[in-house]
Amino acid sequence: MDTAAVADSTWRDHMKASGEARTQAFARRLIAKGFHAMLVRSFAPGADERDLNLVLWTWGDAAPSRLTLINDENRLAR
Repeated sequence: MDTAAVADSTWRDHMKASGEARTQAFARRLIAKGFHAMLVRSFAPGADERDLNLVLWTWGDAAPSRLTLINDENRLAR
């Protein structure tokens, strides 16, 4: 998956037209191979190529997709 495809702002139009955007098809293939998440560059205003988002599609309390939230500074909303 290249940067242009991840940054494509017309993904919703593609999804409506064909039932699935390229990024959704890519995620589906990763899920089928057993991946639970991926790191994706952030395209938020002011973000650069070093800023990443962790995209999770499977998580829970048990391995292999255990996720434990650490909020030591109480900065996250409840």
